[in-house]
Amino acid sequence: MNILLAFNDTDVSNRALDRAAQLAGLYEARLVVTSVTPVLIGNAPDAGPGPELSRAEERLKELGMEAELVEAVGEIAQAIVQVAESRNVGLIVLGTREPSQIERMLGHSVSESVQRMAHCDVLIVH
Repeated sequence: MNILLAFNDTDVSNRALDRAAQLAGLYEARLVVTSVTPVLIGNAPDAGPGPELSRAEERLKELGMEAELVEAVGEIAQAIVQVAESRNVGLIVLGTREPSQIERMLGHSVSESVQRMAHCDVLIVH
């Protein structure tokens, strides 16, 4: 099984990293970590992992784990699901935070959007 961690270097995302690493170890799963950069007109992605993925890689090394790092660009929830599908992932792990009132009204929760769009299981870490 492959496990995808959606990582953005927040406190809750770091908790999700710990949970994904734990599950990958328990199930001898391959861990894939992605960080999504929203699309900015005229902005090309840099080569190699960005700072968020580098921090995830450092933390995973501290835990004795390795992961494939995938830098993604686009609408965040859609990009996470695309990475999951391209890597044949059986579980997506991501953190969530309490959305603002405006986010709730507009339905802009990334974790909820991923949960709706994904064709695999989704673990949302609070």
